[in-house]
Amino acid sequence: MKGKRLIGALMVGLSLAVMGVLGYRWVEFRLSHAITNAVFVESDTFVKVSYDRLGGKIVKLFKEEGERVKKGEPLAKLDDRSVKLKLESLRLELERLKKEEKALRVKRDSLRKELLKRKEVLSFKEEEISQNLGALEAQIRQLQRDRDRFKRLYEKGVVPARKYEDIQTKLEALQKRAAALEATLKALKKEKEVIEVKIASLRELDLKMQALRESIKSLEKRVRDVENLLEDTVLRSPINGYVVKRFVSEGETVRQGQAIYALYDPEDVYILVLLEETKLEGIRVGSKAYIKIDAFPNVKFEGVVKEIGRAAAAKFALIPRDVTAGEFTKVAQRIPVKIELTKGDKRLLRVGMGGEVAIEKWRR
Repeated sequence: MKGKRLIGALMVGLSLAVMGVLGYRWVEFRLSHAITNAVFVESDTFVKVSYDRLGGKIVKLFKEEGERVKKGEPLAKLDDRSVKLKLESLRLELERLKKEEKALRVKRDSLRKELLKRKEVLSFKEEEISQNLGALEAQIRQLQRDRDRFKRLYEKGVVPARKYEDIQTKLEALQKRAAALEATLKALKKEKEVIEVKIASLRELDLKMQALRESIKSLEKRVRDVENLLEDTVLRSPINGYVVKRFVSEGETVRQGQAIYALYDPEDVYILVLLEETKLEGIRVGSKAYIKIDAFPNVKFEGVVKEIGRAAAAKFALIPRDVTAGEFTKVAQRIPVKIELTKGDKRLLRVGMGGEVAIEKWRR
């Protein structure tokens, strides 16, 4: 009987000792860690995907909620018939302008070649006639001197009248030929002046071609823009990850900027802790953290403090507190703390999940 009492007393003592050790550890853990249940799973790559440049009727949705997506993979397709019609119209107009510009260029080059060739021929004739006229004028001057000399001899009776008259007749013939050459030379110069005016008038064709080239350049830019718009009718994933939410259905008409899918990358999830300001003392970047997620109570997650916010979360609330008139209730503010996961299966986590965290305090 006495032995049984002794064993009972030992058991009670042992139980009290264990409870004491556990209690001490519990208290010590509470004192050395900042503990809170204001814990949320977040992701840096959580995005709502939408059509940024156009809207229209959804003709195809390629992904369902929970499916994995790769960066660049198609998510949705808009009815692109109106865009294709616009693109075809612009391409036809572009082709027309290019043909018109080409026709003007051919016409200009042909006219310029023809005019320059004609000008060259006229210049050659002008030079030839000028040389002939120069030689003829030299003959006329010689005949004039012979005529004057024979006239004096004729008046003295040294030479017969027929000799004087032959020289006079020959001189008059040469003078007529010279006058004809001068008239021809004048006509050639006038024709050259007309050709110069026509060559100068080709500048108008150059200006028309320049205007057409500017129009072509502008239209090519519009074609590229509509081609990009046609490509944008296919909505593609900007990240590697999973579909969190699908907001629309096939056949639905969506507007520009309206969310079609919500995506996130599980590899980029982190833990957001809204830590009470009274527990912030001793928390530093690099402090170790132990996380328990409500959905997975038996799975251990660990991490380190990556960032400590510089402002209370309440400063960014939709309706922030108005403290200008004073407050009578003291409310502990919460500071956002970002924790990077270093241990645990991130693939289990979903954005928005809650849990509890214990962050080691810095010991001085």
